[in-house]
Amino acid sequence: MPLLWDFFALRFAVTLHYQTTTSNHHIMSNIIVNGKLQAIETENISVIDLIKLNNVQQPDMVSVQLNEEFVLRDNFESTLVKEGDEVDFLYFMGGGSARFTI
Repeated sequence: MPLLWDFFALRFAVTLHYQTTTSNHHIMSNIIVNGKLQAIETENISVIDLIKLNNVQQPDMVSVQLNEEFVLRDNFESTLVKEGDEVDFLYFMGGGSARFTI
């Protein structure tokens, strides 16, 4: 009986350790967003999800650069940001010209 008890105790300990390490194991990636280091709890994140995660204002007006290359808006969902990538959220503003008469 002690041998059988030891087997079950060992199996329980291994199972408990596995469940604990897998459930608490978070994959973290470090990326740079607008010049600041940001840790995210995933290996890859889509551009659109990163926009949501960062609560980007006026997301329909933002342009995104990934590693100094512009990402087309149509590709926001399919483009993945991964460890070490640099992302910039940019807003372009138009200006006018002023005419002065003397």
